[in-house]
Amino acid sequence: MEVFRTGQYDISDLERLQEIQPLEYAKRTVLKRLNYLLGYIMKEKPEILNSFVTRLTNQFNQFLKTSFSKEQNVDFAELSKDFIHLKVFPELLSACFDYYLQLLDFSSNRSWIQEKIKIPNRNYIQSFLYHRYYNVQTLTEIIERNTSIDLFKGYIDAYVKSLSSERSKYEILEEFRNARIPKDDDSPSIGWVIVQGVIEDGKFPQRKDTCMWKDAIINLTDVELKYLAACYGDFQGYNNNNKNFILTMEHTIVEGYPYCDCVLHDIRINKDLIHPSKEFFDNMWSLKEHQ
Repeated sequence: MEVFRTGQYDISDLERLQEIQPLEYAKRTVLKRLNYLLGYIMKEKPEILNSFVTRLTNQFNQFLKTSFSKEQNVDFAELSKDFIHLKVFPELLSACFDYYLQLLDFSSNRSWIQEKIKIPNRNYIQSFLYHRYYNVQTLTEIIERNTSIDLFKGYIDAYVKSLSSERSKYEILEEFRNARIPKDDDSPSIGWVIVQGVIEDGKFPQRKDTCMWKDAIINLTDVELKYLAACYGDFQGYNNNNKNFILTMEHTIVEGYPYCDCVLHDIRINKDLIHPSKEFFDNMWSLKEHQ
């Protein structure tokens, strides 16, 4: 076992084209998450639900330059049929969907219901991360900031956990790490250059040296809320791979640090969750030269 590096990234990769089907992608990402958030607020803090919906709807409408959904004669009854909470608030659904299309830099001249479109990675990333950011920002405008952040963290934990199956995806850390070893015919992963460390004492360190998401949302100003939108879900996401895998991460590129310091712990082997020092992460790649 040795240290190795995966991925590649240049700022120009933000202009690489990504192919999506806008309607289906909106359902799977933006609308599904917002629907879950509305249900979570209804359960945990129902007294703020109407204020949240009104303020978020107004926020999206302030951003909009046109209504793509009206131009395309969107059937919102059909669009919302799988979203039991969101369909109760048709104005929010319409504003959310139009803002999503605007972030894609979508042209109303296209028949997007039938077609796939190609858009730059920048717009692709913004189309979902901007929504997450404004969801939590709206909460901070309604209730005390720390309370709103705790509420949003609880929602992210619950939502990401809801995506997991009961069966572990990886049984041990070695299996998880081996899945990251590039095959000879693999195309490089674009956007994240990651130094993959050596597993020792039930700990698998990874140093993420680049983050395309961070560069895509650089115009958003609140660093703490950007972290919640882009990074916080990783904690539950790694745990979804195996209930015994726990992530520690003390610094992220989104927060202004030079790298993300990630360690995946297998608590069956070691329960201490002690995070390595900055010196360890600074020297991760140089350790390769001494192996």
